[in-house]
Amino acid sequence: MADAWRDGEAPRRIAAAQRAMAAEGLDALLVIGGANLTYLSGYPGVERTLARALVLLLPRAGAPCLIVHDFRRHQAAWYSWVEDVRGYSRLSEAPVEAIRGALADRGLTGGRIGAELGYEQRLNLPLAELERLRDALERFELVDAAALLWGLRMRKSPLEIARLRRAGQVTADAYAACFAAARAGMGEDEIALRMRLELVRRAGGDAWVVLGSGRGRYHLAVGFPGPRPVEPGDMVWMDAGCSVGGYWSDYSRAGVVGGASAEQREAQALLQEATAAGVRLVGAGVPVAEIAHACNRRLADLGLPLVANLSDLAARIGHGIGLEYTEPPHVAEYDPTVLEAGMVISVEPGVATEYGLFHVEENVVVTEEGCQVLSVAPRELWSIAG
Repeated sequence: MADAWRDGEAPRRIAAAQRAMAAEGLDALLVIGGANLTYLSGYPGVERTLARALVLLLPRAGAPCLIVHDFRRHQAAWYSWVEDVRGYSRLSEAPVEAIRGALADRGLTGGRIGAELGYEQRLNLPLAELERLRDALERFELVDAAALLWGLRMRKSPLEIARLRRAGQVTADAYAACFAAARAGMGEDEIALRMRLELVRRAGGDAWVVLGSGRGRYHLAVGFPGPRPVEPGDMVWMDAGCSVGGYWSDYSRAGVVGGASAEQREAQALLQEATAAGVRLVGAGVPVAEIAHACNRRLADLGLPLVANLSDLAARIGHGIGLEYTEPPHVAEYDPTVLEAGMVISVEPGVATEYGLFHVEENVVVTEEGCQVLSVAPRELWSIAG
């Protein structure tokens, strides 16, 4: 692990978590797998089965403990900043005894343990194993720590923002390469694969791509690309992202086979301005509801022949971005979140017509002075060779 993360991020995150735990009256945090474990331990391990639970125990005072299956123990010790790494041997069972042992070693025989029980959180255990864990921790009260965990993760450090910025640039470069290589007659799936490969090659991490094209299909928005060849006049819209050091980009751009028509250029310009109106509002102290209201008002006044208001269907015009490419807050009129410096959100009002999907998503970091846009690819429609 790079020293900047072990020596800088690790103590900052642990200290912030322990301050939040003290304020909430929690004696410990119990995190099982997923992005929260990565955030608090530095260990990027992802289990694709439920056979080997990854567990982080963080007491309100003292050092954290990482509990992993023996198969992952050396890997976790190498990549994590946690010094106390413990193993267990049985597969497909929660490491109950190891958790109890770690609690006892930290002088905890009862109290309140915060866990991933609520808002967009989950414990990566089968229900029966969770119940067995509850029974084993009968002297402890498991309480929801979702608000605490999101409160930590929503505000990014300069090191985190640097990775998000790099992901935004990589995505811009990948869009340019992919649209330059696309041609009439190529399948949607071929174009999407090319975009994914361009992202992975540049980012060195995972990537994702969704693609929509062709009349009668633009309202699908997140449709799955298939073998259908793109034709002159088709808008090829992609939403894509990549992971740089675990931190994601997530933004869309589009091109038209043979070049855009006047009506496509006009609609693209209208959505670009609607998005920019939302971005101009981004700043510390601004409620996300205010940004959503401004974008929704713009969408209501577009005057385009819509087949779908995609923002209405999505129930928001943006979201947070970080270790996952969709995180809280919801940029929506019902979300009470007030932006703070270090938060990173998307702004993405979108609509569909018969002749295109118009959605010019931006990734934006909140600064003390206002904001900076991380999604640096051109917003105008690319011209794809006909």
